[in-house]
Order: sequence, then C-alpha cells, then structure tokens
Amino acid sequence: MATSRRITSVLPVAALALVLSGCSIEEYVVNSHEESFGTYTAAAEDWVGGDMPEWIPTDATGIRRIATRDERISTIRIETTSAPRGDCEEQPREGVPVLTATWSAAERPDSVLVCDGYEIMPTENGWLGWLYNPEEPGRLS
Repeated sequence: MATSRRITSVLPVAALALVLSGCSIEEYVVNSHEESFGTYTAAAEDWVGGDMPEWIPTDATGIRRIATRDERISTIRIETTSAPRGDCEEQPREGVPVLTATWSAAERPDSVLVCDGYEIMPTENGWLGWLYNPEEPGRLS
C-alpha cells in the first residue's frame, strides 16, 4: 500500500510548549511528516524514522501518523479491537498531542495508558497515542 506524506499543522495550545523547548512553530511544521497505512504489514515495511512503536497491535488497520523528522514528537491513530501490546500502565495523563491532524481526537481523558513512551487513549474504533520528548534523542539520533 502506498504511503502518503504531507506537511501538517501544529496544535495552537502547543505553542507554549514549543517556546519553552526553544523551538519555533515553524521548525516543527517544516520538519514534520505525515504518513498513513492500510495495514500493520504495510506500516512495518514503510515506517519512516526507525521501527514502529511496539504498542501497535499486529491487527491494526487505518494507521495514521504525524511526527517530527527527528522522531521526538509523534501522534499515531490506529483502528483495532485489540489492546495495545507490551508493558502498558495506566497513569494520569501528563500531555496532549503536540502535532495534530484532522484525525486526532479533540477530547483528552484524565488517565491514559503509557506504552513504549507514548501516552495512549481509546478512540471510537481503536487508539490514539502521542509522544512528546523534546529533550531526549529521537529514534533516529
């Protein structure tokens, strides 16, 4: 399945986080990419920026992702009836998706699952996960 990529917008409320991290909004918009995959197999073959996060179940479909090129900030939405894989722990939500698209959820729960560094919340037909790690090297570093 073909991968689609396009430059995307940044969530306005994330502007403060961007300022505090020393980066401009323009840096995140210009240095981000979006991709989508119909199946887990297609995503595993064509995932940009290293390995796919381990929390994504192998039966996932409709996989959408937006991330910075250095992989430090990422938002992923998947369709699945399965639970996230790996060692996930329910915790109070600490963040929100910094990079957003039309497919990212608007509501944020008080608690999330934390898996593979991502905060993950259920959606109507799957999961939405986000990673905001401006201080740590990304998966490509």
